[in-house]
Amino acid sequence: MRLPASVGPPPVRLPAFVDLRPIGRCNLDCPFCFGPRHDVPSMDEETALRVASVLRDGGVQGVVISGGEPTLLPYLPDLVRELSDPLPDGRRTRVVLSTNGLAPLRAMERVLPGLSWIALPLESKDEAEHKLMRTGVAPHRDRVLGLLREVRKNHQHVRVKLGTVVTRLNTQGAPDVLDLIEDDGSLPHVWKVYQMSETNYGADNRDWLSIGDAEFEDVVARCQEAADRRGVPLRVYRNSTRTGSYFFVDPDCEIVVVDEDGERRTGNLFERLARGTLRPAELIAPARNAENFDGTYPDA
Repeated sequence: MRLPASVGPPPVRLPAFVDLRPIGRCNLDCPFCFGPRHDVPSMDEETALRVASVLRDGGVQGVVISGGEPTLLPYLPDLVRELSDPLPDGRRTRVVLSTNGLAPLRAMERVLPGLSWIALPLESKDEAEHKLMRTGVAPHRDRVLGLLREVRKNHQHVRVKLGTVVTRLNTQGAPDVLDLIEDDGSLPHVWKVYQMSETNYGADNRDWLSIGDAEFEDVVARCQEAADRRGVPLRVYRNSTRTGSYFFVDPDCEIVVVDEDGERRTGNLFERLARGTLRPAELIAPARNAENFDGTYPDA
């Protein structure tokens, strides 16, 4: 599918960093989810690999594969391989898998070799709080901790970002999630704390789930103290800085960006490329796009 560099088309101008969401379906039912709706059809394999080829040929430096839950895609290993193979000049695209951590280890072992980073969620030290946040599978927290230990021990080329979304349900236990990791050698390379995004399912539940900016900053301050104690870099996502940071490609190949009014669909990726109307600087803020990715998933 990929054309040799010598005969291929000139590089396509794309954002430096792209979030690819090929699936909405998930095996959890989290009330704060800002991904695509679970019932939207997934990308088929041919389309997903075609998107991956476009991103590579367009010089994209980093791709986050998310959803939904991307490990439910049977072709995920091939997608990761397509994105992570060396470019003609020897560079590699940084490939991040954002997963809920429920996939069996044997499935993850087919994907991990091509990853630069894996993003895993832990929402609270308190088990009851975590279950309210990550609904649908009872042992979720233990599965994530097991995968975290496995990656840190046996897949050391893969760096780990731990993510915690702060809502009304977990303000007490969120700052203490690192206490669940007793072995310093299993700590994540980055811990990122998120203000709940009021889009998709988060928008449906904002009235009873979201907290105000001041309360969020109080939680962040406690997280910073905990991160400093364990020597883990803390990153913070705030809704006030989301505008211009993200360039999503959704399961239907629609480009989705974020502005002051929330997520905005801006047309089909392939159609806009064919018409020559895809101008990233009109859709995102390049500096914010780079700062968001590089701050969360720095190059090793």
